[in-house]
Amino acid sequence: MSNFKVFFETLQESLTKDEFVKLTLSKPIRKSEGLLNVYARLFKVDGKDVFELKYRFAEENEFKQFSLDAVMSEVESLLINKFRTACLFTLSEDLIVLVSKKKLVSYRDNAPSFKNQLPEIPMQS
Repeated sequence: MSNFKVFFETLQESLTKDEFVKLTLSKPIRKSEGLLNVYARLFKVDGKDVFELKYRFAEENEFKQFSLDAVMSEVESLLINKFRTACLFTLSEDLIVLVSKKKLVSYRDNAPSFKNQLPEIPMQS
């Protein structure tokens, strides 16, 4: 997690402050594998925070649910092996994570894209 320390600290802080909006992974390393993007949303299930990841393929979508610790491991793995960019959208800032071909991690802060959190939608099974 050392390469992504700033990213995961910002994610944790956005959850603590209730400012998390969504997370998007993009710019696949190998488009031939068919995985185009991964989107993460946060839901409450039985009073617990659950992340739902939507894996967007060319032909279909796949959904998986994760706890906070598990989603951090999954996102780190995806950024190392599948994607070059992550954008963490929060109400206070947008944090862009860039991973180079040599696996070097850099960051860029942008003004927040969202003024409100996304509306709650029913969980998909």
